[in-house]
Amino acid sequence: MYAVSEAPEFIVFGRFRLFPRRRELLPDGVPVKLGGRAFDILTALIEARGAVVSKDELMAIVWPDRVVEENNLQWQISSLRAALGPDRDLIRTASGRGYQFAGEAHLVPESRNGEAEPSVPSPAGESTGPRTNLPMPVSELIGRDVELDEIPDLLAAHRLVTLTGLGGIGKTQLALAAARRLSSQFPDGVWLAELAALTDPELVPATVARATGLEIVTGPISAARVADALDSKSILLVLG
Repeated sequence: MYAVSEAPEFIVFGRFRLFPRRRELLPDGVPVKLGGRAFDILTALIEARGAVVSKDELMAIVWPDRVVEENNLQWQISSLRAALGPDRDLIRTASGRGYQFAGEAHLVPESRNGEAEPSVPSPAGESTGPRTNLPMPVSELIGRDVELDEIPDLLAAHRLVTLTGLGGIGKTQLALAAARRLSSQFPDGVWLAELAALTDPELVPATVARATGLEIVTGPISAARVADALDSKSILLVLG
């Protein structure tokens, strides 16, 4: 990891700027909420310059002198990918080996004239960015106008709506399109929790907590604790 005194002023990759000293990640100039451990993982992967970093190495960096279970690392990787949004593929999984940063990063040193890069103020409290982590659509949804009109009515009558059908017919894209339409109706945000890649059902509550921005810093992250934390919020949660 960079020592604070040796850290570059910022690192540029794609639409992102990462400020090691300020410990901030800015996509498109807007600070994104990213926990300290996920930030350390991202920095370590960028420093590796495309090489695969083993799980053991990452856990030693993030939890020095501590023994932790591997699912803690998986949760932080999921949190990092969520912060990257549609660019989540920048963090690649090397099966059985570890993780790899797939982008091209450029280090910008301290300004020669001593002037700092113009600062983007950090938000006080909650992020000033969009209250959603939904990916941007890659194509127009065609032929689903009836379903898109029906889903808001179903949600108005029921707290849980399930889209069913054969695999590959576009259920997820339909759900995301409906969620985007409804975003203005949920003051506390519209959030996507991706469960398809999970192999351990006990990670589901933590994945939902991470997707919705909850911070449960002590004790186990159970379904009951996540439900209690979300009970007073007006959100739309998409489980994919």
